Amino acid sequence: MNRRLLSVLAVLAVLGASGVAHASPPTTASGTYVVTAITGFALHPAGPNAFGEQTTTGVFAGTLTGTFEDEIRFIVHPNGLVGARGTLTCVCTVSGRSGTLEFVQVSTGDFEAQAFEGRAIITRGTGDLVGLHGVLHLLGTVDPGGLATVSYAGQINFAP
Repeated sequence: MNRRLLSVLAVLAVLGASGVAHASPPTTASGTYVVTAITGFALHPAGPNAFGEQTTTGVFAGTLTGTFEDEIRFIVHPNGLVGARGTLTCVCTVSGRSGTLEFVQVSTGDFEAQAFEGRAIITRGTGDLVGLHGVLHLLGTVDPGGLATVSYAGQINFAP
């Protein structure tokens, strides 16, 4: 064999033995999640605005299934527009794999219309969900009791 072929074979052998991992192709994720209980709530007036914190629990259905808890901080402006940011932790199953997922959520809404939209970004997974990443678009409504129903859709994939 010539030296060039031996060099190529040596490089391929090293790469094969190194355990180089590859990400899975993106997969569409969709479904709903429903807030079933508000476990904490506080609202603090600050001039014309109001700042608040809320913790909730609920259930995911669809591509992601399981239960969740979240913590949200929000501001309500005098014109009724709302901005929110929070974290959500789901004990989930995705494609037959189980673990815990952590999300960062950012949303904007209209207090009068009781509707909002935003994004949820998967920031961390544990168990069989280590390496799961994704971004979900959220569309939600809030009932008069403050419980939300949210549709989600986006892309997820397992990265090494």
